[in-house]
Amino acid sequence: MISIGVVDQHSFTRGCITRSLKDFDNDLEVTSFTTSEDCLLSAKALDLILYHAHENVHQSNGTGLASIGKLLEIAPVIVLSAADSPESVIEAFEGGARGYIPTATTPAELVVEIIRLVRAGGTFVPPSGLQLKRIPLKYLTPRTTTNQHFTPRQIAVLGHLTQGKANKVIAYELAMSESTVKVHIRNIMKKMNAANRTEVACRIKSFSDTLSTGVHSNGD
Repeated sequence: MISIGVVDQHSFTRGCITRSLKDFDNDLEVTSFTTSEDCLLSAKALDLILYHAHENVHQSNGTGLASIGKLLEIAPVIVLSAADSPESVIEAFEGGARGYIPTATTPAELVVEIIRLVRAGGTFVPPSGLQLKRIPLKYLTPRTTTNQHFTPRQIAVLGHLTQGKANKVIAYELAMSESTVKVHIRNIMKKMNAANRTEVACRIKSFSDTLSTGVHSNGD
């Protein structure tokens, strides 16, 4: 069971996100909050927080970053936003986010897999966020970035892979054949230029640590 907090100031989208997550995965325990302050004051133990930004993070006069920073005190944060610009993605990661999901192009079932990936220690970056010429190297380095072209099934396999699960277990939990899992892992390794599955998991963790170190040093 993964305990998720959904922070969204708009009642309609807050309800839609909460219900969708519950419908797509029974292993997700979802609690919704209107504001970051409500979430912080809750006694609920959370594994992950989805923060729905209704404006570009980089145009929010620092309010979005401040909210993310506060929420990081209790759990990793994934930002949901209709804005799919490199500036917003960069700003979110500089604020400490562990994932950025463009709501206009990301299907609900993929959001669930991204949640599992981040919960396992990974970091999700959308295609717009991996334009290396636009992102400071202290947040992204060539050998630690995840590839932006993962398919939804590859992200699902990657999320289980970073938890150290065997191919047979991954196949059972994702309702696919073991041979299909092996194909996905080979393709993931190729995209990440990794020699084996262990290196894939290590790079995911390294990327998360790189972001964390960069954010902390930026704030000192």
